[in-house]
Amino acid sequence: MKANKKSLGKSFRNGITLIELFDMFPDEDSARKWFESIIWRDGVPQCHRCGGINTYEVKNLKPLPHRCRDCRKHFSVRRGTILEGSHIPLRKWAIGIYLVATNLKGVSSMKLHRDLGITQKSAWFMLHRIRKAMGSGNDLLRGVVEVDETYVGGLEKNKHRSKKTQSRSRYGR
Repeated sequence: MKANKKSLGKSFRNGITLIELFDMFPDEDSARKWFESIIWRDGVPQCHRCGGINTYEVKNLKPLPHRCRDCRKHFSVRRGTILEGSHIPLRKWAIGIYLVATNLKGVSSMKLHRDLGITQKSAWFMLHRIRKAMGSGNDLLRGVVEVDETYVGGLEKNKHRSKKTQSRSRYGR
């Protein structure tokens, strides 16, 4: 029996499994390369200060892996993103983003703390940064919004007397 696309359940959703995720990021270097491909789409490191692409990679990666020839400042893939100011490894960031994005009801900082092996304080920091990134630039629910099959309000009997549509009391007075 063929099922139409509207009736497909959760088992038919597309995505990657946790095993595939861990295979994508076996080490820190693979996570760094993935973030660089996302942030620098053309593959050329771009200075976040001056926007210059006249950059080079520092041989010993200290203090940061890239340096801009125009403004002479060092930078990394973390600069100018939600990853800035964090000492959490990029691999843990990638896994944390996956966990937050794929969980239907949200993730607590305690769950991230246990799953990623970081402190709860770091997990809270990470969670707020991820939520901020997911919430920025979102144009959903602006202007006229139409919602079907929604009831806004409550039962008439639970409302305060001044809010009820019928101003009669229980005894008809």
